[in-house]
Amino acid sequence: MTPAVAIAALLLAAAPPRHVTLVYAADLGGWLEPCGCSADQRGGLARAATAIARIRKENPDTIFVAGGDLLFGGPVDPERRAQELSAARTMAEALRSMGLAASWPGERDLAAGKRFLASTGLPFTRSKKIGPVGFGGLGTVPAAPIRVAVVHEGGSRAALARADEARAQGIDLLLGAHREGLLDDDASRAVLDAAVPVVQVQGRGQALARIDLFLRGDRSKGFLVLPGPSERAEELDLLAERRAGYARRRAAAEAAGNGPLAAALSGKIDELALREKALRAEPPPVPPADRPSMQISFVPLGDDVPEDPAIRRILTRHYGAVAKANLAAAKAGGRPCPDPAKDAPSIVGVDEVPRGGTRDCRNCHPAAFASWERTRHASAYGTLVKGGRQFDLDCVSCHVTGWKLPGGPCDVGSTVGRQGVQCEACHGPASLHAVDPPGHIVRDPPASTCATCHTPEHSTGFEPTSFRSRIVGPGHGSVGPAPTSR
Repeated sequence: MTPAVAIAALLLAAAPPRHVTLVYAADLGGWLEPCGCSADQRGGLARAATAIARIRKENPDTIFVAGGDLLFGGPVDPERRAQELSAARTMAEALRSMGLAASWPGERDLAAGKRFLASTGLPFTRSKKIGPVGFGGLGTVPAAPIRVAVVHEGGSRAALARADEARAQGIDLLLGAHREGLLDDDASRAVLDAAVPVVQVQGRGQALARIDLFLRGDRSKGFLVLPGPSERAEELDLLAERRAGYARRRAAAEAAGNGPLAAALSGKIDELALREKALRAEPPPVPPADRPSMQISFVPLGDDVPEDPAIRRILTRHYGAVAKANLAAAKAGGRPCPDPAKDAPSIVGVDEVPRGGTRDCRNCHPAAFASWERTRHASAYGTLVKGGRQFDLDCVSCHVTGWKLPGGPCDVGSTVGRQGVQCEACHGPASLHAVDPPGHIVRDPPASTCATCHTPEHSTGFEPTSFRSRIVGPGHGSVGPAPTSR
């Protein structure tokens, strides 16, 4: 081999790959997966692992990076400390197994201290060169064919404000992270017309950002941002949101017996479905051969993404350990709540006769009780048992009645008689009502009562009118023949 050929071979071997894929996540906040209380919830480490494996199969030159705030959603709660630390360790184990190459060390990552952060073994850094990618904060990104900076200040808006500064530093891509709340401005977003492209991804791991970078042609020209995937993903998200809105309105129309309106809304939903199908069928733009380019897209982690079995085993092991520890702590600590005060309202449960009363909820309101038994509220605790999470402090409070209230359960070991979303979860403590009816009770609970558990992250598509129609029925707030108790 001649010297010239040898030099050419060395240069070719040292050249970065022509196609690099960057996968980006941020603001996970220790959120291992959605609670599963309702359909169509996005997120979950087991789904993320599958998505990343698929991307790597398409392109082996895939680099997984993160923008920080991975381990905790905020300050560690003293009562939940053991569980939150376990969740953070589980998060770290899963991310390591997915091949996380680098992450910005966010303020929330430091919630348990620097020593704990170091113990996770995650590659937190403020500056790192990963193959052809220089990764870090503004002013610290190493020289590399692809230079990527994290703006850990306030999501895409803060990153956009620093786009001109980034361009002056020769940065090719800005990754926005660290919104004040994990679900603030909760959208995957790519701003392509800024001085430097800006990417933000949904919090709590609901989606991944994918940036495909093509190192072709004259690199001095800088990266051309190709339209297509990111805008298409944003439009698909908007279409999904509109469809969900129409579906909620249709459910409310059906509950009100308004057939024509329900039919019209069904037509709108079908129109949006056709638009979505056409949009998905559009081919992506072709990268040019004469200069570098990038394509930005998002990978929603919905029900259609199967779970990675290895990550599922990691999560299941965590839930088992948490259940054992929480139950042991409950048994050792004794009842942490004081007994109900005399003449003050307290939770009594559907089967208990309060002091001074003669009947319980079940026997005093048999028709309402029979109606309630047929709702998902009645089996709410059973869903936790089925998933092995009945002792999980992240879940139990919304699956029992009167959590931390006088007469209610105050730890995971004292839920007997209060399991499920019982009458008092909606109507308030019934001890005084049972002694002195018909007062001392909330007869028509406001939607705000429902919203304490039917939150956006736990109850996708919650709409008070249609949801209430699934709870209220004959014998329980509406006319008609009451069901018989099963």
